[in-house]
Amino acid sequence: MKILIVEDDAALASFIRKGLEAEYHAVDVAAEGNQGRSMAMEFDYDLVVLDLNLPGIDGLSVLRNLRQRKANLPVMILTARSRVEDRVQCLDAGADDYLVKPFSYLELSARSQPPAFGIGAHRA
Repeated sequence: MKILIVEDDAALASFIRKGLEAEYHAVDVAAEGNQGRSMAMEFDYDLVVLDLNLPGIDGLSVLRNLRQRKANLPVMILTARSRVEDRVQCLDAGADDYLVKPFSYLELSARSQPPAFGIGAHRA
């Protein structure tokens, strides 16, 4: 799979990248919202792992933009926002999954593997 990580915490992005690459995924990283949106639009990814608190444009805006232009691109939100209202807002905006930091890498890995993730199933 080809995966885009949009995460402004360089250490966390590197940790996730190394884990996914060890599982033989091709991984790109964007450190801010505008860059992540541009990369997601320009390249074909199988999954976007998207933080909400990003410099530039926020992750929710990136998600909404992706849903307008690439409706079937699977998006997993990875954020420190743990409120139910935040989860519901992102799921209503089209997120395929929502994982709260701190998280277990094993869980992120399991959720990123189709078909266990159910990625994009509701947009087929």
